[in-house]
Amino acid sequence: MDGKAAHKRRIALLAILAVARGRTVGRERIIGLLWADHRTSAARHLLSESLYVLRKELGADAFVSAGDEVGLNGAVVGSDVEEFEREAEQGGLERAAQIYRGPFMDGFFVSGAAEFEQWAEAERARLARVHSRVLECLADACESAGRHGEAAEWWRRLSVQDPSSTRVGMRLMTALEASGERAAALWFALSHVAYLQAELGVEPQDEFLDLVERLKKEPVPLPTRTGAVAAPTPQAPAQVPTPESPPPVPAENEQDAGPAEDSVAPAAESLGGGEERANGAEGEDEASAAPPPGAAEPRGQPQDGRRRRRTLWVGAAAGVLMGLALAAVQPGEEAPPAPGRYDPRRVAVLYFEDDSRGGELGYLAGGLTESLIQTLSQVPALEVISRNGVKPYRQGAVPLARIVDDLQAGTVVEGSVQRWGDSVRVTAVLVDAVTQARVESRTVTHALGDVFALQDALADSVSVFLRRRVGAEVRLRGTAAETRSAAAWRSVQQARQMYDDAVSLQHAGGPTARESVLRLLADADSLLAAAERQDPRWTRPTVQRGWVALRRAPLVRETAASRAAALAHAERALARRPADPLARELRGSVFFALATSAVDSAGQAARVVAAERDLRAAVAADPALASGWSQLSRVVRYQGRADESLVLARRAFQQDAWLEDADVILGRLFFGAMFAADYPQARAFCDQGHRRFPTSSRFVECSLLLMRADPERVGGPAAVRALLAELDRLEPPEQARRAGRAYAPVFRLAVAAAALARAGQGDSARAMLARARQAARADPEMRVSLAYDEAIAYLLLGRPDTARALLEWSFTRRPAQRGFAARDPLLRTLAASPPADRRGRRAARASARPGS
Repeated sequence: MDGKAAHKRRIALLAILAVARGRTVGRERIIGLLWADHRTSAARHLLSESLYVLRKELGADAFVSAGDEVGLNGAVVGSDVEEFEREAEQGGLERAAQIYRGPFMDGFFVSGAAEFEQWAEAERARLARVHSRVLECLADACESAGRHGEAAEWWRRLSVQDPSSTRVGMRLMTALEASGERAAALWFALSHVAYLQAELGVEPQDEFLDLVERLKKEPVPLPTRTGAVAAPTPQAPAQVPTPESPPPVPAENEQDAGPAEDSVAPAAESLGGGEERANGAEGEDEASAAPPPGAAEPRGQPQDGRRRRRTLWVGAAAGVLMGLALAAVQPGEEAPPAPGRYDPRRVAVLYFEDDSRGGELGYLAGGLTESLIQTLSQVPALEVISRNGVKPYRQGAVPLARIVDDLQAGTVVEGSVQRWGDSVRVTAVLVDAVTQARVESRTVTHALGDVFALQDALADSVSVFLRRRVGAEVRLRGTAAETRSAAAWRSVQQARQMYDDAVSLQHAGGPTARESVLRLLADADSLLAAAERQDPRWTRPTVQRGWVALRRAPLVRETAASRAAALAHAERALARRPADPLARELRGSVFFALATSAVDSAGQAARVVAAERDLRAAVAADPALASGWSQLSRVVRYQGRADESLVLARRAFQQDAWLEDADVILGRLFFGAMFAADYPQARAFCDQGHRRFPTSSRFVECSLLLMRADPERVGGPAAVRALLAELDRLEPPEQARRAGRAYAPVFRLAVAAAALARAGQGDSARAMLARARQAARADPEMRVSLAYDEAIAYLLLGRPDTARALLEWSFTRRPAQRGFAARDPLLRTLAASPPADRRGRRAARASARPGS
């Protein structure tokens, strides 16, 4: 849905009626869930208006009414909830399991509707219980029929949904043993015990331990393999049974279900510089919220290691994807280069080899493989072949080309496990299915007993390099499918590479960086303009021209003109494709940049509303648009809706399938937690960002921000100055200025002043504020941003009147910021209190005066 129908309360209204499964629901009940804080007459009007808007979107017959009750017309509007429950009740269990894709309304949040949240949570739990019963019935039926491998898959899915259930765990282990997978059963036991101890602080039941002991002690016959494996039929990507291979699970049962994985990877955006209050001098975030997709990730060198399974082509694999993508197109070609045979999103994780002495780690190699398959299967954008699909290749010398053809895999992961003293060393290798070259690898080492940590580290490491690499190829194929003009496609790829080079150069800084960045952006814009002429129907070049203009804006004096150009590009793209999510995301980002960076207050609030409207439309049209969710979380937080912002940032975290916006999203998760005064969560995001991006200034800056507010992170002068020195080393002020982030160093000084004031160092705090005012004296927009951050420092210095006056002065320049301040946990009481006295106003004017 789009426009007014996509309003969150209207979506919630549809959810309430859908769960009713054809029955009508009383209007008073709906009002109590969605508009409990409104007067009855106003609430009834809002409900009627919502039904009217939804009828226009869904059709005049979408709803049925009976007196004061309303319901969905099942003949016009279908519901997956209704279909799921109907199939479960009528015995269509496999279909029901297929329909259930995750928790009901997961991540959906309606601000100010606590009753709806409670209702949704209860329905979520109820539907999860139905799903559990479906899975258990399927597993029981398979066991009764002697299909233990299939039963194990159903039990495994149930164990993912209910990881604390020892009963389910024992049924899974029994099924695995019956299907000949005792090592997998022991691996699960290891993981289950670790989970119970780490998460719940309890030990497993005696019968569980007895089962583990029996599985360890009873001898198990070793399987024998003498021949190759037959190719599958076209209908089944898994292996057809042969005399020497076990039967596979049917294709519809291949993948384990699970929640979308939270994942992260590099991108470019500032945490600091007043993230919610970005002005024209900083400008970084407006252009990096959703830059054009970049080139393929650089590939690592092949690693030495023993390969018993096959011989690989260890050739010059670096640059294969972009080399093919940017190859010159001969005159007369009518289409971009054809993609490879198989989709790169279809991933085969082959069983890791046990390279330990005597094969003592065979159980661990198998368990890690299956754990990795399960983890990667939770990434919605990937199609990971199930353990049953790859199991026939676990033993025997099968050529890699044969495996790729049999499984129709576009990407292959293989690995090995070795003993390393008292530790275990696991190496995972990414193999290009087309060239059969080892293009990247990762090695993880952990104490042998620390299986849980080893599992997490391996899954995290492999997920990062796999998803980046696959994402690069998916982006290439996606643009190739959008146009039939080879010349336009080539121009867009070359422009994209130039844009990425400009971003990298901008972050690196350097005396001539600004000029080089502007030159690259100008060249990229010329190529994109050529692509528009080569295929006038294609909107991608026009949208990317908008991002180029937005990236250019903070680097030139004609900032307003550059933003106006970005807006014009977005409007031109939408004129051709009104529902284009990328164009809506661009326009929303431009609106927000205009609202938050202009000292002129005219139209700021309207631009923020327009930005939110466009971004919501973008993610509604393309729910996988992680950058759109991320930018939307920022817009919502700017309006002071902290809880909703955090939900949206988490959605961005889940949807970042190709790990393009990792540090951006982590930064927004950090700010969301800070804004909600959830300091333990904020510390976790800050620490996670620092571990993943140790050279990023944003995750040093977050430590300084925690010192300003977090009760657990009060720092003295030495700690504050050490962080400032580290920030100046990672991003010197001159480099930040050349990168269009001139306010970032000023922001850090203001935050440091507040941290010193909080630590009782008043004189040092005032001196730090004087340095900040001196640095901002020549820039009117920067002084407005500084006034907000100074207010926090003065409040901590015990001067509330001065702080209040600074806030009021900043609100006259940026009125839309008032709502944000009223919900800022550091300023909310101050923003709602009476105006400052004359002395406070005089001090505020002095602080804001140029050269003060």
